[in-house]
Order: sequence, then C-alpha cells, then structure tokens
Amino acid sequence: MPDPVADPRAHRAPKALSGLADLACVACCALPVLITAGVVGAGAGAVVGWLPPVALVLSVLAAGTWWLGRRRGSCSCSSSTKAMGGDGCGCKASGDPLKITGGGRRA
Repeated sequence: MPDPVADPRAHRAPKALSGLADLACVACCALPVLITAGVVGAGAGAVVGWLPPVALVLSVLAAGTWWLGRRRGSCSCSSSTKAMGGDGCGCKASGDPLKITGGGRRA
C-alpha cells in the first residue's frame, strides 16, 4: 500500500472538488439563460434551485481537503531526527546498508 503522505494523487482531491464547485457556479448562472433561450428544457429549472447549495458544499469540501492535505507532515528524511527513524518515517541513516530480503507474498 502506498504511503498516503507521499502519494501524489492526494493533491487531486481539492482540485477536483473546486472544479466541480466552479462547474456548479457556472451552471447556476447559465441554466436560467439557456432555459429562457429555449436551448434547455424547462425541466432543468428544478436543478437551478439546488446548484447554489451544492456549489457551497463543494467549495467547503475543497477547502477542507486542501487544509487537511497541508497539515500532514512531510516524510522526507531531511532532519536528523527523521534520519534516525524518530517519527516512524522509515528513513535510515545514510551509512546503514540496504537490506534486500526475499520475503514476498506466499500462497
């Protein structure tokens, strides 16, 4: 299982949520114009009422996931305490030899 701190996909969630919030805001403004112009059917009017709260919730979720992602500590071995394995990062001092074992999955 990949380390969640080092996983680059974790940074996609705030971007995706903010993109969906932007889309909901654009749809909220564009749907009444499109309904009036006859491009979209009148049934889309039922969706227009839900778009502002949906956009607000998505914006709050995007901000929350961004904030939580920024709070996570880095797992880089730049400091001496991390290099000694002090915070459970799994880093070793550079003088230690790398051990390769054959302990893979067994059926």
